[in-house]
Amino acid sequence: MDKEMGVVLLKLVVLSVVAAAVLGAIYIPTQVQLKIYQQEQKELALVDVMPLADHFDPVKSGDEILFYRALDADNNLVGYSFFHDQSGSQDMITIAGGIDTEYKVTGVKIMSHAETPGLGAKITESAFTDQFIGVAQSDLMLSKDGGAIDSITGATVSSVAIIDGIQVKILEIKANK
Repeated sequence: MDKEMGVVLLKLVVLSVVAAAVLGAIYIPTQVQLKIYQQEQKELALVDVMPLADHFDPVKSGDEILFYRALDADNNLVGYSFFHDQSGSQDMITIAGGIDTEYKVTGVKIMSHAETPGLGAKITESAFTDQFIGVAQSDLMLSKDGGAIDSITGATVSSVAIIDGIQVKILEIKANK
């Protein structure tokens, strides 16, 4: 009985080692591919939030990209695009946004979030994000506070987080342009 138990245990150990080796071998190329995919998604998001731009010029502070200058085909400035991590109801929300040269929102896209499904997760829906388009910085607040943005019922914290994130980046762009 002890010999059988030892053989079974040995088989389990060998199987575990083989599985770990296979997973380790797959992990590295998968991570490389994941980084490529994430970069492609960022590039697509920049175009989504700033459709008038032909290309984007990063504005950096050291190695960190603060925002992007959105340029047309003739290298004329048409606005700014950005990514920003803002604290939401559950966790961080990564926002992609665009503003024109008059600081009116040209687009908003939620890149990632962990908000409550069915409530805060509605921040990704076009019914919510489309209402930002064309809104000036002065009107970038909830409608109950005199602004132009209707909050998601039951998800005011998530709604305010998006507004706050955009406001933060507009102020940063104004300070660093």
